[in-house]
Amino acid sequence: MAKKILVVDDEVESVKLIGLMLQRRGYEIVAARSGAQALEKAPLERPDLVILDVMMPDMDGYEVCRQLRADPSTANMPIIMFTAKTMVDDKVAGFQAGADDYLTKPVHPEELASRIEAVLLRTSRRQMEEKPPMRAKLIGFIGSKGGVGTTTLAVNVAAVLAKGQAKDQHTILADMQSGMAASALQLNLRRQGGIWRLLDQPVERIDERLVEAQLEKHKSGIRVLSGQVEPRGVAMPLLPSHAEAIIQRLGSIADYLLLDLGVGLSETTRHVLAACDHIVVVIEPRRVSLSLAEALLDEMTSSLSLHKHKISVVLVDKVPAVSTFTKETIEELLRHDLAAVVTPAPELAFKSSEAGEPMVLSYSDSLVAQRLESIAEYLADV
Repeated sequence: MAKKILVVDDEVESVKLIGLMLQRRGYEIVAARSGAQALEKAPLERPDLVILDVMMPDMDGYEVCRQLRADPSTANMPIIMFTAKTMVDDKVAGFQAGADDYLTKPVHPEELASRIEAVLLRTSRRQMEEKPPMRAKLIGFIGSKGGVGTTTLAVNVAAVLAKGQAKDQHTILADMQSGMAASALQLNLRRQGGIWRLLDQPVERIDERLVEAQLEKHKSGIRVLSGQVEPRGVAMPLLPSHAEAIIQRLGSIADYLLLDLGVGLSETTRHVLAACDHIVVVIEPRRVSLSLAEALLDEMTSSLSLHKHKISVVLVDKVPAVSTFTKETIEELLRHDLAAVVTPAPELAFKSSEAGEPMVLSYSDSLVAQRLESIAEYLADV
């Protein structure tokens, strides 16, 4: 994606000349003809860099720069001041106002491009180094296969935390699947694909303010970053760099951060699992699911070097049926203890999904709700 540059100058010819020079190098240009326009456009357009003329009639560049730095939404935007003034005192005034660099007119196109690239690179490095502290407990949910109840479990655990242990804290559920995401649909939330707005941005522009703007609050108290509902292969891919930036920002504003990771070990999922404080592998008592779970757990503990104590296996028995797989048989097959078993409740699950409310809230007295509450309490303490 092309970097966006806001050019602020009251002279039309100067804006056209600079704009043409930069467009030829692949930049997207936004123009402002006054300081007031610049202050209006900067928060809306969120440019990657501002080129700001000093001499303007309504408000000089120094004052515009100071106001941009004073506004939290634009405080970190890189700014290059551009003027015909060549005195050292003028340059000092520019830097004191908050400019990242200072150029004098006229400027050679190659020098302008070089200065812009240098400022953008410095800004990118600084932003990556200034990661906010991760305060959240990070819990990842991954299924042995599709349809085992991974999203349902994540949604209900989040609801229990939001009304219980984290009642006065912040619980966030983020759907980190690359398509076919259902957490927001289960909760009957209006906003779909909130994560898409983040994937459409360069990594260095993903900050707390942008991430928080994509969250939607459910009546249970959960805040949700919805995933993309488009099919895999059509949905925008979730790259490791974007996943890391999104999780880092969410983790700085949440106390509990639950990640619905879907099925399988993509490159991105591998990175995310390594960062999790705890991982829940969801299985069902069926031959195919158990075979896939065995392979998944082996890969997680061998190739990813994840310790067994960091992984909890939860069995979701969705439909009452005669099964040859006892708890002991499953544990022997997986070489891993079962942390919990969710009892069958297909009718309650269907009604809850249609109502857009987790089972732990709509049928709080049921046996399945009690099991789900126990799992949430265990994960909060583990």
